[in-house]
Amino acid sequence: MSKSPPCRPLRAGVFTLVCASLSAIGHAVGSGHEVPLFGLLLGGVVIGAMAWAGSLRRMGVGALAARMLWGQLALHVTFSVTQGWNADHGEHMAALAPEPMPAGVMITMHVAMALVSAWWLKLGEDLLFAFLRFMGASLAPLLPVSKAVPEPTAVTAPRFVPVHGPSCAGVLCLRHTRVLRGPPPVFAA
Repeated sequence: MSKSPPCRPLRAGVFTLVCASLSAIGHAVGSGHEVPLFGLLLGGVVIGAMAWAGSLRRMGVGALAARMLWGQLALHVTFSVTQGWNADHGEHMAALAPEPMPAGVMITMHVAMALVSAWWLKLGEDLLFAFLRFMGASLAPLLPVSKAVPEPTAVTAPRFVPVHGPSCAGVLCLRHTRVLRGPPPVFAA
């Protein structure tokens, strides 16, 4: 189950949602300013593109943590830049907001969120695939009963009909041919 294209949008969407929402909450708490909607959308697009590129196969906790750390860094930069674009709004909010955290604390928060969310995503993906395997194993015996899968039928027509007599007079007649395509013939004992 290393490749699963039907699960690709689900994987990419959950990864983007977890990474962007946790980063926005942590960044807003850490900086003391709200994250602008444009910054959240831009960050979601960046993380969504990264998640789509990496969602073709299942990843371990280490690979997920590396992607989450990269995502947290990209979102931190995106949120900081878009907060800088809203300088007039930021100055207004500065009077209402508490003092921002030091840079080391914000980096620690981003790293902690990346590691926790990587663990959470790996656990959720393992549980999802365990559930899908369980449902497949539970429902597979019911498919022939429900006629969802057609039952195999025996081949009754002969595959090779010998041509004898005048029916091929004047026409190129292939008398000794073998049909090599199709399922093997079923012979009655």
